[in-house]
Amino acid sequence: MITIKKSFKDLVSNLGEKFDIDDGKVEGILKNIKTIKEKTIFINPDECIRCNLCVEECPVDAIKKPTIKKPAEITDKCVKCEICAQTCPVNAIEVIKGRTYVEDDHIIYELKELSVPHRKLRLKDYKFDKDKCVFCGICAKFCPTNAIEVEIGKNFEVDLNLCMGCGACEYVCPKDAIEVENELGEIIFDKTISVNNDVCIRCLACIEVCPVNAIKEIPEGVEIGTEKCIFCGRCRDVCPVGAIKIEKMGIREVIL
Repeated sequence: MITIKKSFKDLVSNLGEKFDIDDGKVEGILKNIKTIKEKTIFINPDECIRCNLCVEECPVDAIKKPTIKKPAEITDKCVKCEICAQTCPVNAIEVIKGRTYVEDDHIIYELKELSVPHRKLRLKDYKFDKDKCVFCGICAKFCPTNAIEVEIGKNFEVDLNLCMGCGACEYVCPKDAIEVENELGEIIFDKTISVNNDVCIRCLACIEVCPVNAIKEIPEGVEIGTEKCIFCGRCRDVCPVGAIKIEKMGIREVIL
């Protein structure tokens, strides 16, 4: 865990100057803040291998496709379901839990990296078209296991014993000379979700915010379809009476 302290007085002054707000008003707002908890998911640009798996698996299309020059990027549409972090074959996607609170004359920031279960990935088939290849070496540059060797302008070799099946080489190849068939394990859900319809007031706010349409209205209140739910927590966070609960459970092993 990383803990950062910032002087309360300095923060008030900085915010007041930045937003052109009276320091007294800023101080009043900050002193009424008890604790802010946030979860952030980001892609480490130095570790992204351009495999595009996170883009393909994101259930809400919240990730920009990578290019040779730019890594994949998580946008504001992200609902923090962590599926991308589970999917990334090289652990380039990090989930950070943050907590901010006021203590005496300081603002305290606490950052902690969360452990995320990872889906299994297996190579099924690998096809290489020598007639299309220009032996540029871009595929070798992004291969995370150094399974590919290219003699620029002359030769291409791949060691399938080293290949993990991520498909990065296929995605970055400018001539579509590579085709990778892989098998990706199930999403590992380590949470349970439940709704107490005795508490539910039928406002249906949960239905409105669910990004995957997993919630429907029933005579008793609402029903959450666990086969669709991605456990992002939006329904729980918006519920005005706390009728929806999400709890951690033991991670089940998924074997291909």
